[in-house]
Amino acid sequence: MDVFGTLIWLGILINPFLAYQTKRRSLYRITLILFIVFLVTWGYAVAGVTVPTLFDTAWSLLFIAYVSLLVLNSYFVSKRFVPNMTWFRFSVMGLSGVVISQVWFGLSTDNWEWSSFMNGDVWMMSVTVSLLLLLFVTMKTLDRRIEV
Repeated sequence: MDVFGTLIWLGILINPFLAYQTKRRSLYRITLILFIVFLVTWGYAVAGVTVPTLFDTAWSLLFIAYVSLLVLNSYFVSKRFVPNMTWFRFSVMGLSGVVISQVWFGLSTDNWEWSSFMNGDVWMMSVTVSLLLLLFVTMKTLDRRIEV
């Protein structure tokens, strides 16, 4: 498994803890339920059982919903620790992640055309890089607050 695949799994596993840190009980419950359903369906899919197309589509939608919750929980946790975090700053980090992922795929494939955002590798790499940038900014702000 490559580095970004490992980071995606780390994000999947840490999402319930992020949801707990948001101090929003309903968001935590939704995240925890989706986490359990996600792991059970993932276990069913990799158990070697032939899965129907409908199950595969539902699993993909569940995965997108779970990654969306990961992004939302990350925003709320960063907002809790960095009160001046706005949706604009969060969006700038997201767009930076998209640009970095496009450059990465351009360098790795020598194909400098704009990669489709629906390509699973591109959008998962964008989410991963964006959340890493968010983590960096949050930790840097916390570090400055501790020094003062």
